[in-house]
This record gives sequence, structure tokens and C-alpha cells, in this order.
Amino acid sequence: MAETTVPDDLRAAQVRLHQATAELSTLGRTLPWSAEPHDGWPGKEHAHTGG
Repeated sequence: MAETTVPDDLRAAQVRLHQATAELSTLGRTLPWSAEPHDGWPGKEHAHTGG
């Protein structure tokens, strides 16, 4: 089987992608699970659903 060479710039981009993914994952672990619940907006009555 022939050996495939990968360009250095592609390898560097892959490393940056892995670093960014790790940083995003780290940031995600520091954020709260969800925002405070909100009452929302008053609903409208819809002609076809009756709700």
C-alpha cells in the first residue's frame, strides 16, 4: 500500500481545530446548564387549532 503524505499546512490546521474544540469543551463545562426559566409571551388563539 502506498504511503500518503499530508501537507504541513493541513496538519497545522488539524492541530488548530483540535485545540479550538478542546477550548470550546472546556468553556462549555464552565457555563451553567441552562438559563433561568422565562414566562414567555402571552399566546394567541389560532383559528385552526383552537388553542
